[in-house]
Amino acid sequence: MSFVAAMMLATSVPALAVTATDGTETASVYAPVGEDTVSYEPQALEVSEEAVISTLAAESYDVEAAPPPIVVEVPSAGSSGGSVSIAEGAAIVWPVTSHDRRASGFGPRSAPCGGCSTFHDGIDFNPGDGTPVMSIADGVVVTATENGGGLGVLVEVQHNIGGELITSSYGHMQYGSLAVSVGQRVTAGQQIGLVGTTGQSTGPHLHLEMFGADGVRFDGFAWLSERVG
Repeated sequence: MSFVAAMMLATSVPALAVTATDGTETASVYAPVGEDTVSYEPQALEVSEEAVISTLAAESYDVEAAPPPIVVEVPSAGSSGGSVSIAEGAAIVWPVTSHDRRASGFGPRSAPCGGCSTFHDGIDFNPGDGTPVMSIADGVVVTATENGGGLGVLVEVQHNIGGELITSSYGHMQYGSLAVSVGQRVTAGQQIGLVGTTGQSTGPHLHLEMFGADGVRFDGFAWLSERVG
């Protein structure tokens, strides 16, 4: 009879009702976790008494002062002129994009026209009429005129190249194409005019002359070839 009564109780009373009467305390899965009690021991490095501590030698270096700018006299409109300093420029470029298209080089030649010289003081680039003409380096414009005599529309720029005063002269450019004025500072590759055929010219081309402080012309193509890039 007891076994039957027990079976009836187990099948008729819900399981939760039976377990609820258990007086044993159990931990809840929702109980907060206690603080971390892990502790860390400080690290120590033991060095042998035989170890040798080396001292690194301080590296030496040299300080070089920047080269002083070149000061030139530049005529100004409406005044007697003024002093302008020209800082040294690093970049050097060709005066036209198609520099491989050339006519007369520097030196002796047969005069191509009446009144033309038999010694060519410059180099003639002929990339095409209207091609932009650019300053070969940073500098200051000292001449910008449409009345440059046999050179027609003419611009001259003075540069500080390695502490040396160098002048670049651009002749035979188009009327109305002057993009700079006297006293203006220009940068390497800046447009100063357009290829034309003004003055004593047999066709559209850029006549480039280059000279130093002594005024003696030299081969601008050879000079540029050594320095461009």
